[in-house]
Amino acid sequence: MILNSRIIGSSDKKIIILHGLLGSLDNWITFGKKLSLKDYEVHLIDQRNHGKSFHSDEFSYKHMSNDLKNYLDHHRIKHVSIVGHSMGGKTAMLFSLTYPDFVNKLIVVDILPISYNRDYDLIFDSLLKVDLTRIKSRNDFNLHLKKYFKEDSFILFLSKNLKRSNDGKFSFKSNIKVLQKEINNITDEINYNNTYQKEIIFVKGENSDYIDETYLKLTQNLFPKYKLSIVKNAGHWLHHDNFDEFFSICISNL
Repeated sequence: MILNSRIIGSSDKKIIILHGLLGSLDNWITFGKKLSLKDYEVHLIDQRNHGKSFHSDEFSYKHMSNDLKNYLDHHRIKHVSIVGHSMGGKTAMLFSLTYPDFVNKLIVVDILPISYNRDYDLIFDSLLKVDLTRIKSRNDFNLHLKKYFKEDSFILFLSKNLKRSNDGKFSFKSNIKVLQKEINNITDEINYNNTYQKEIIFVKGENSDYIDETYLKLTQNLFPKYKLSIVKNAGHWLHHDNFDEFFSICISNL
């Protein structure tokens, strides 16, 4: 099956954008539109079990890397640049290690190829404990999430997982139960017996702790030619926290 996408612009210069966990291509539309004005053809992609792409019980970076290869083959794309955020960044890294000849430029946003010890229980609990049959509006869903989280921006991010059918019933776009079940695959490190010999740009949010110097140095085992750029006044969702500076860093490295 081929991943759902939204293609913006038309150009020989192709760019893939990969979202993070519980995200979708919708999170990157503003970025994609602005990028297309720089003469790029932008492919915003929903990864498996997210957005409008297919659901599957199989979920790992190997599967997502293969999904991307199938997508490129389907669209007859032989060379592409990739911007991947968080989970999408790990997909991008494994794909680049596996199919380096396909990759022109690689930008990985606020993630490293290491294992992360993060607790996602509260997030999944908040989503799985809501009774969608009793939700009458998106605001009802947001009020439910406010029992768990204080940040309005994060609540808005999670609420984008909600979709409404023609009969008015709500459901989730993301395959929440499988994502919860396979969370260890998502937080796990990227293992590969080869190195990526081209340049990779890691973009870190200044206030985020996903990238630090110790683990960045270990990353050299897979990506010896790395560069680091830091977006000021930004956390893990740096493309929302400081869009202009993030965009400037990306366009200067593409």
